[in-house]
Amino acid sequence: MWNSESINVLFLIYDLQRGGPEMRLLDFARHFPPHIKMHICVTSKNLALLPEFLKTNAKVRVEPVARGYLELNKAWKIHKYITRNHISIINSFGLKELFLSTFIKYMSRRKIKTVYHSVNLLHHYGFRHIFFLIILLKLNDKVLCNSGKSRELFKTLFVPEKKISVIRNGIDIDFFRKEISQAERFRKINGIRENDFVLGTIANFRKIKNYPFLMNAFRNLFRRNKNLKLICVGGGYYLSDIKRMALEYNLGKAVIFTGYSRYVVEYLSLMDVFVLCSLKEGFPNVLLQAMAMSLPVVSANVGGCSEIIDHMKNGILYPSNDVGRFIEAIERLKTDTAFARRLRSNAKRTVEENFSLNRMIKEYTSYYTELS
Repeated sequence: MWNSESINVLFLIYDLQRGGPEMRLLDFARHFPPHIKMHICVTSKNLALLPEFLKTNAKVRVEPVARGYLELNKAWKIHKYITRNHISIINSFGLKELFLSTFIKYMSRRKIKTVYHSVNLLHHYGFRHIFFLIILLKLNDKVLCNSGKSRELFKTLFVPEKKISVIRNGIDIDFFRKEISQAERFRKINGIRENDFVLGTIANFRKIKNYPFLMNAFRNLFRRNKNLKLICVGGGYYLSDIKRMALEYNLGKAVIFTGYSRYVVEYLSLMDVFVLCSLKEGFPNVLLQAMAMSLPVVSANVGGCSEIIDHMKNGILYPSNDVGRFIEAIERLKTDTAFARRLRSNAKRTVEENFSLNRMIKEYTSYYTELS
């Protein structure tokens, strides 16, 4: 039943796959206080996380939309849902969803606040997309970012600073502190010996994640030291190409491809160093996850990574695509155990003090409460 004190928020999102915004929505659904009622409208049929959302109190509606600016009949259906459920805030992810929320805002008799929620640095937007985005943002109330880099980007798109807010990601630190009962079994299954030095990454196999760079760098490292292993956790359209590359480089069993896996903590527990080689990033949760498990991290200095990593204090940043600097960082961590130990300790402290799930949920709760 509708409560006049409750805040009904509709999240318009393109899918429910295992990505950054989708996992953040799942955190919202699990942890938002009772006065914030979550409604989720998915504009595709990619629903891998739907069973997890159905375990929460969030209401999920699937309304496949190919092009938000053409399928106005779908917008009308969503509008009727909004009216029926007394929704006062629409939070959109992506340009298609922004088209829909803008149309609904101006066709509705209700006073609706609209928020464009940016989770990356508009990596996939061409000139036409940017043009439409600038126009639509002028018609919307707020822009919500997860990094300072993103805020600076939107200021260049003529969005007034007073319309932009930043809430950085947070993670469930306790989840990454749990006892790893299966670590030894995973070590044996993957053929990792006691004296192996294990690098690892967690990233879906897309070109933006720069796996060819990682394979090339690891090949150079492996030539010098045969007790190295590389664990790659993730799946995607590019996986078969990278597997072929590993075979061509004669890396054999030195590279472990897990595919999609829910055993993130278990695989992180096998690693000595976590690496992120992306060409572009927003504010990657995976860095926070690795650091919460006291892993030293080596990351390309892209996007919001520098807002997480204080270079040489709680991790190492290297210029994107600089193989030499990447290899230098790995070799130092392998040989300088005191330095690696210091990074481990500082990494864990950084996440505990600045990037907890509780902090993130409180900030989002305040944001939507003040906006309503």
